[in-house]
Amino acid sequence: MMLREENLNRTTRSHSKKIAKGICLKDVKKYSFPQRCVEVWNGLSEEVVSARSVHSFKGKLDVCRYGDGATRV
Repeated sequence: MMLREENLNRTTRSHSKKIAKGICLKDVKKYSFPQRCVEVWNGLSEEVVSARSVHSFKGKLDVCRYGDGATRV
């Protein structure tokens, strides 16, 4: 996996910290945790990705995923 530098003056839906997904020839790597998470990470909004702390990231992620800031059990 590799972090891609992108133009900050774009008007697409994606964010500036996208990760490039590598080619996997073996099932061991294809189904590994980092490979499965690349699409989820690239699908997040710029607001969530550019959070200033882990606490604010988790709060914004909850709002993005569940629609509110409530903690799920």
